[in-house]
Amino acid sequence: MNTPAQTDTDCTSSQAQALERLTVRRYLLGMFSQGIWWAGYLLFPFIMAKSLGASDWMVTIAVTLETSGMLLALYWGQLMARGGRRRWLLRGGLGGRVVLVLVFFVQTPLQFLLLLGVVYFFASLVYPAQNGILQSNICPERRGRIFGWGALIQHLTAAGTSLIVGYLLDRDPNLFRWIYPVLGLTGFVYLWVLARLPRPDGDTTVDSGGVFVVPKLPLGKVQWRRLLGATITPFREAVDTFREDRNYLWFETNFMIYGLAFMMLIPVLPLFFIQELDLSYKEISSSRVLISSLGVALLGPAMGRIMDRFHPVRLCTLSFAVIALYPITLAVGSVIHLDNPALIAYAAFGFFSLGMAGVNVTWNVGSISFAPPGQGGYYQGIHVAMVGVRGLLGPSLGFLVLKLMGYWEVFALSALVFLLSATSSALLGRQLGKSGPSS
Repeated sequence: MNTPAQTDTDCTSSQAQALERLTVRRYLLGMFSQGIWWAGYLLFPFIMAKSLGASDWMVTIAVTLETSGMLLALYWGQLMARGGRRRWLLRGGLGGRVVLVLVFFVQTPLQFLLLLGVVYFFASLVYPAQNGILQSNICPERRGRIFGWGALIQHLTAAGTSLIVGYLLDRDPNLFRWIYPVLGLTGFVYLWVLARLPRPDGDTTVDSGGVFVVPKLPLGKVQWRRLLGATITPFREAVDTFREDRNYLWFETNFMIYGLAFMMLIPVLPLFFIQELDLSYKEISSSRVLISSLGVALLGPAMGRIMDRFHPVRLCTLSFAVIALYPITLAVGSVIHLDNPALIAYAAFGFFSLGMAGVNVTWNVGSISFAPPGQGGYYQGIHVAMVGVRGLLGPSLGFLVLKLMGYWEVFALSALVFLLSATSSALLGRQLGKSGPSS
């Protein structure tokens, strides 16, 4: 396998350097619109529970659709590996973001759930496309730092946007019908910016035909055996990749453990904030978006430099350990009663923010460190698809533990699993230090 030091982008020619400068400039500008979109994206389950009065199980279904939808990244990565990455970005933007103009007509939780199903169907498309472009256009030794600056812009923008969104929703919870069409259209701008980036010399991917061209399908009788083969091929090839690249398998195993702990909390958190802490939209958006974004934003560039200098595995070890303080704080808040319960939410997401500053970088671009030249998008497709695997288990497990035991038990179990992922990541870091990063 190739080592992380192996150059998969020609960084010496004047054309490559000009392309990198152009890519960085447009990428960072696009992160403003991505940040506005992200502020609304994080509040979807809270809108269901608070504005639409959705039941506990419906909120759980919604977050499971989001997380399990990441399984589709394998298919998106396979599709874009054959060409048309930029064209598919635009299609994903239309289906996953512009579609939110239909929120204006939503009246029931079920209608909102169906619309979110469409949004989540296209959500995982963005990550393999983004990583493929960053791998082909930006030199390896600068990717982490550039992504860190992008995180700074995105999350500071999300933090500012959250204050506005929280204020408006506290004035009228039904204003989400006007807010989300604006957020969806704004979020589409980021994907449009990525899709408009030029390719490096020697890139032979095909992007002809435009965004509105419908893919041609073969006519005639359906060949069910071939259809089944096409369905399982991405998973079989992912297994082959893991078999060949053992260090990457271990890296993904650690993220699988971390992700289970993370996703156990996704359906529980809206219920805890609304039913137990009785938080307002301002308090929810301030904790879930504002505070959680600030650490990622302010520490993002530093975490990117740390990843460039060391290795994503070592940054994961530290980040997974720190983020364990997030459910520990929630566990404390579930058994003590403060005059101002919002303080529990603020403190918990303060720790979340610190841990996610490192996780955000390693989750989005860490897989590139293991990928052979030209395979960054494919490796990230596998990485994102693993989110879908744990997304089928984590939310349901968290909801089940909540119903059978209670909030404290969910939070305590999540903290233990976070610490397990940190321990395993530390062992992988030691292995890489002994044998080198190649597998």
